[in-house]
Amino acid sequence: MLNRSRPSLLIGGVLVSLLFVAACSSGGASDDPTPDPTAPQATETATDAPTARETREPAGEPSPAASVAADTEHDGERALEHVRALAGDIGPRVSGTLSAAEAVAYIRDTFLSYGYAVEVMDFEYDASVFRPGTVVVGGEIFDAIALDGSIDGTVEAPGTDIGSGDDEAVADLSFGGTIAVAQRDEVLFQHKHTNAAAGGAVGLIIVNHPTRPFRGGNLLELAAVPVVMVEAVAATAITDSIAAGEPITITVTPSSSTPAANVIARPAEGETCEILVGGHHDSVPGSPGANDNGSGSANVLELARAFAADGLDDGLCFATFGAEESGLNGSRALAALWDSTGELPRFMINFDVTGRGDLVELIGVGALVERGLSIAAGMGIPARASSLPPNTGSDHQSFAARNVPVLFFTSGDFPEIHSPDDSLDVVDPAELDLVGDLGLAVLLDLLAEIAGARPQT
Repeated sequence: MLNRSRPSLLIGGVLVSLLFVAACSSGGASDDPTPDPTAPQATETATDAPTARETREPAGEPSPAASVAADTEHDGERALEHVRALAGDIGPRVSGTLSAAEAVAYIRDTFLSYGYAVEVMDFEYDASVFRPGTVVVGGEIFDAIALDGSIDGTVEAPGTDIGSGDDEAVADLSFGGTIAVAQRDEVLFQHKHTNAAAGGAVGLIIVNHPTRPFRGGNLLELAAVPVVMVEAVAATAITDSIAAGEPITITVTPSSSTPAANVIARPAEGETCEILVGGHHDSVPGSPGANDNGSGSANVLELARAFAADGLDDGLCFATFGAEESGLNGSRALAALWDSTGELPRFMINFDVTGRGDLVELIGVGALVERGLSIAAGMGIPARASSLPPNTGSDHQSFAARNVPVLFFTSGDFPEIHSPDDSLDVVDPAELDLVGDLGLAVLLDLLAEIAGARPQT
């Protein structure tokens, strides 16, 4: 954790409806639109940010009050442990896969351990991008990605190795009624499928090459059988299964009903969320997703712990979203639900790609960004207003689209994004703490504003 005192801050609490802004997902996002003339107009109120969370050096043994103060600080090393669990222990977390479900369970249990009332919000989405599947070999389950054009369903049969899957490789093979297994190489996916289907295979598994991105691929026409790609780590298990004549099972989820989940943590069951702090927990195929977005999820969890350390705060809720990488599906589902029930928050604070760099980038428009920059300057935290390229996005957009003021925290440049190199060693706990420290201070300021606006009893 970075040691910084938190001086008293006098910040103008200016409410403004932010525009659409950009972040890391490439699915379903758009360029920044022009301002919505129907959005709420800015109003100004002055609030003093509370200083109760300042850390003071104790004399001799730490007092209970000093221990509580330390616990209420954001800790980058604690956040890194969550990144390690999500990106290291679990690994790629494509929504709809078993790994994504494991991440949801981990996040749910972590929120519960802090004392929050937790809801797992299941939803379905159209997985036209990163359509999930599974391959079961010898009792071991491997996440798979269906190729675009694959049919849905489950097949089980012994496997046959068809090598590259080209004409010469299958010429002397008899593999009718089996699942064909081909290696990824220069032979087109469509040609592998055509030969497998012509030979009577009931399914096709393509084993990815270790040096190539694991992102599925496209068939040139609708497949006759389920066609999936698995990572290279599955190769040995598949080879052993073929040698033993054991059955292999392929399952491809219907694209229109791919399951995913959000995890929502409230101070008490049914409490209104005036501030929602969130980030997505899913990743793209083949990427451990340490920075994108194990880092953002980790900071959400660590902030939830820090705020719970001295008692849960009224109106402050936390969430992680599924299926962001496929088009912001989880946050869209939650924003649509809360809009329909009149439960949209007053503020949405988003964390995405927060673990690599040496400053904090704040994305948005107007008052909330300026508010964050003013707080950062008072704390000595390097920060700047920023934007990300067109046709990219993140979960704050789902709430901005419904006129919720949003502020997005990120850490900027990220050459490893959406690649196998987005692993634990690119994440810096000091940067996690830099972002988390500023996030905590901004949230304290917003909580003070909300408390001041509540009717006195």
